[in-house]
Amino acid sequence: MKRKENFVLQNIGDEHILVPIGAEVVNLNGILVLNETAMYLWEQLSDEKSTEQLINAIMEKFDVDDITAANDVNNFIGDLKEKGMLIS
Repeated sequence: MKRKENFVLQNIGDEHILVPIGAEVVNLNGILVLNETAMYLWEQLSDEKSTEQLINAIMEKFDVDDITAANDVNNFIGDLKEKGMLIS
């Protein structure tokens, strides 16, 4: 999977927000506030990645166990799919 390119990351104060641009502006459900883990995953999705690759990247970057990493990845991917922000 890979992220769609018609969303930009905006930093507003201490928050990181994904904002739709272009045709996606019509879908305001696409706005998503990111924590540090989600921001890292979004960056990773600039290239095609599997769920397993994302889990491994989270485990390495944040020194968490595989269950925690899998939960974080699956929750974030679920949010992105729900908002139409991924190319599968």
